[in-house]
Amino acid sequence: MSGRNGIAVLLACVGTLSGLLYTLNFRLAPLFDRLGLIAREGDPRSAYLPLYFSLFVLYGVASAAVLRKRHGASCLGFIVGFAALFRAALLFAPLVLSDDLYRYIWDGRVQWAGINPYLYPPSAPELAALRDEHIYPRINRPESPTIYPPGAQMLFAAIAALFPDSITGVRGIMILFDLGTIVLIIRLLKKKGIDPDRVILYAWSPLVMFELAGSGHLEAAMLPFILLALLSRMDGRSFLAGTALGTATLIKLYPAALFPALYRRGDRVFPLVFAVTILAGYLPYLIGAGGKVLGFLPGYFAAAEDFNVGLRDALAFLLGPFTASARPGAILLVTILLGGVALTLARRGNEGDVLWRPYLMVSAYLLLLPTSLHPWYVIWILPFLCVFPTWGWLYLSGAVAFSYMKYLLEPEVLPLGIRLGEFVPLVVLLALQAARHRRAGREASRGITPMAETSR
Repeated sequence: MSGRNGIAVLLACVGTLSGLLYTLNFRLAPLFDRLGLIAREGDPRSAYLPLYFSLFVLYGVASAAVLRKRHGASCLGFIVGFAALFRAALLFAPLVLSDDLYRYIWDGRVQWAGINPYLYPPSAPELAALRDEHIYPRINRPESPTIYPPGAQMLFAAIAALFPDSITGVRGIMILFDLGTIVLIIRLLKKKGIDPDRVILYAWSPLVMFELAGSGHLEAAMLPFILLALLSRMDGRSFLAGTALGTATLIKLYPAALFPALYRRGDRVFPLVFAVTILAGYLPYLIGAGGKVLGFLPGYFAAAEDFNVGLRDALAFLLGPFTASARPGAILLVTILLGGVALTLARRGNEGDVLWRPYLMVSAYLLLLPTSLHPWYVIWILPFLCVFPTWGWLYLSGAVAFSYMKYLLEPEVLPLGIRLGEFVPLVVLLALQAARHRRAGREASRGITPMAETSR
């Protein structure tokens, strides 16, 4: 059997078994219960970890086969076909892990009632006429205003027009965006001269599957615009790069962290278009809501919102004996560190690989994140891993699923051991791989070798 046929057979077997698990999804809870694999009887979330890690092992086998295969033996049809199948299988799955979709639907409903979504929280008496028995009772934080920025709000309004009050409709739109991300990653890989089969690192990721296709998180709509910004910057199209990154920022805000990594000295078009895009998105909502246009965002940085925090918590622990303001001090420190990374990358804006700087910025953002780290926040590193395979981030894309244990314990507190199990191996693996590439660079007498060169 030839190398290509062998890998194709492997991918077909792994894909078929994965497809079966995605199709059964949380309906496997009774089986896992009988096997003693769930933490809380009757809670479908208990089925998530055995389901997720079964799929993650299969994903690891398939990804390793693709990374090890010889260049030129393409299995792209298998990869994209199964990726679409997995997502279709989750289209009608029970909504278990997150209730964010209900807020999406609610915000769209509010806008179609002619009301600015930033003016009132769902529990406000002004919105009493919009309440129902299906969507409203399932909204998280009904007493708080929306946190989602204007680009997301425009998307919610559009979805409400097409599929009013439909969980399946929202999921379907997010899956379409996600498939668009796969297409753009393939285009990026081909442009870089890298085997396009490496899209499997994103396309088959269980994290992507459950958080985007299953839970419908907004990263699905954000990522295509980040990829467009990267591709446009590679082509030297500053206007389109600024527009795309501005649009991504209007959907989720944190893509703004990529600005210094995509900025080039002397380029006035990119920053101007980026700023104008964001201003144009905020203006229609700002006129009606004024200062309320920030919604719940200021409250998101409160201590009560901390979840699965890594380095910042370690710094707060170290500062604890010396100050009563350990948490604010830790936030300040990681923000300064992140600002230092951003400034360094901005100053080197005309040097090196166009993708290498954004990859470093996303990595720094996730390591130094001053807020919570929900599983779906990790997803935006995955497209970069198709170019720069990094074992630390691949590890975290699996280990971050353990953070759902918080909701299966009484009281709902994420144990320190779980956070250590996520972040300590992450840092160790990142350090080891960086040392390996530095050593290879010294041996080649070329300085530090970018992973882009060693991963082709």
